[in-house]
Amino acid sequence: MGERVLVDTDCLIDYYRGKLELNFENSYYLSEITVYEFIRGTKDVKEAKRILEESFDIIWLDNEILEKASDIWRSLKAKGKLIEDRDLIIGATAITKKLKLLTRNTKHYGKLKTYGLVFY
Repeated sequence: MGERVLVDTDCLIDYYRGKLELNFENSYYLSEITVYEFIRGTKDVKEAKRILEESFDIIWLDNEILEKASDIWRSLKAKGKLIEDRDLIIGATAITKKLKLLTRNTKHYGKLKTYGLVFY
């Protein structure tokens, strides 16, 4: 069994454009935020969502994710280093579910490494 990986929106788009290959020995997950970001840019939202749900395990927001994101937000605000809420929730999802994050935006998400975020 391979790694457990949360795919960020940028890498999901690359995958569907054929610019990124995924090793399906790994288990791949999407945050509901990534699902939203991806399908809003498609012509057929229902079909795009169906394909994502068949191809990936979707992680829906729960209290654990919301509480972790809120804790991190308060900490980042105190430091003057806030990041966009969508990215914060995706990062908190990876942290709480103990998934590695696959993203090209490591500089931006790097602010979450001290909270337990691990990159793939």
